[in-house]
Amino acid sequence: MNYKETINYINKFSHSGRKVTDLSRIKKLLHLIGDPQNNLKFVHIAGTNGKGSVLEYCSNALINAGYKTGQFTSPYVKEYCDRIRINGQNIPKERVAEYCECIKEYADNLFFSQFEITFAIALLYFKEEACDIIFLEAGIGGELDATNIINTPLVSVITSISLDHTQILGNTIEEITRQKIGIIKDKSHVVLSNDNIDSVKKLTLERASEKGSILIIPDGRQLQITKLNLTETDFIYKNKEYKLKMCGRHQITNALTAIEVLEILNNQQYKISYNNVYYSLSSTSVELRIEVVKYDPLVIIDGGHNIAGIDSLCDILRNCGKNSFIGLIGMVQGKSAEYAAKKLSEIFEYVFCADSFIENSIPAYKLSDYFKANKCPSEHYDYKEAFQKAYDYTVKHSSALVVCGSLYFSSAIKNEFFNK
Repeated sequence: MNYKETINYINKFSHSGRKVTDLSRIKKLLHLIGDPQNNLKFVHIAGTNGKGSVLEYCSNALINAGYKTGQFTSPYVKEYCDRIRINGQNIPKERVAEYCECIKEYADNLFFSQFEITFAIALLYFKEEACDIIFLEAGIGGELDATNIINTPLVSVITSISLDHTQILGNTIEEITRQKIGIIKDKSHVVLSNDNIDSVKKLTLERASEKGSILIIPDGRQLQITKLNLTETDFIYKNKEYKLKMCGRHQITNALTAIEVLEILNNQQYKISYNNVYYSLSSTSVELRIEVVKYDPLVIIDGGHNIAGIDSLCDILRNCGKNSFIGLIGMVQGKSAEYAAKKLSEIFEYVFCADSFIENSIPAYKLSDYFKANKCPSEHYDYKEAFQKAYDYTVKHSSALVVCGSLYFSSAIKNEFFNK
């Protein structure tokens, strides 16, 4: 198969595959292709928000320290290959085709998910390239996620947990937490983001204790925030100064999680200096995480789609020094659209609602009605026309434009209008 044929083949599988009750399906597939996960070293990351940022902070520090570092993330932002990287470089397309050809021999039915096939491709690549360490982001959940097939990781990381994917993981934060903490293995280290509520901390501690693992939660008492705005995020933690390229209080939380992970790794076989960590935090940016893509007019793009993501965006906009925002929003079915409209109506002066950027997008007129119900004036169009209308309106009124609501929507807008 060539690359195009490979992507067509992968797309024949559904997003979720046949329902799983255990990990036997992925275990069998990996065994048939030689168990590439064995003898690789992983940092395993689960959570609702912050997984991608923590992964980038940690992996970039290891890259800066000279280690060959694998990175597995989801979903992709620009193209399929950016989910699988070594030292920040996407897997070559011809390697995707090569590994998929191997997997096809054993997976040529429709029971698997696209995620499982992609994960198997990544493991073959990381094994053949002999990575020193791999930062592995779980897909949905943890306990039954395909990535949980790995043996005891160097560190298990649980980032901020909030309500998301409730139809799969459960309707309460506690139910979701029980799924996420399923990645904690025997006699290992666990780092939990310190912004989690008490019930999450309690459940994580119980799971760590059952497994004989050491739980570490960053100590907020040792944190001093010195600058916090749209362009500067500086803080002191454990008497050391740090600077972030990304903005927001939630990014400081992610950075503290990363610092604790890196300290654990430094106490193992990896040598990671303060300079490696400082460089990573001060230079790392993750696309579509409250990203400034233009300054005149100011255009901010954010892919946050759940309650916690919307709250973080609102917190930053309230404290960034601007006082006039125009919204451009598109969301997908099953997300917190009414909550988003309620919160963002407090921020936006005018909103342009969009659809047609993905098959399961919420109809733009419905989104518009949610905003109007909160006394926020709005219009609705397909996403390309909505962008032009919103951008022209922003320029005319000397405002700032905020693109938000969905990672898929934000990615579509950035790729269509700003990556050219």
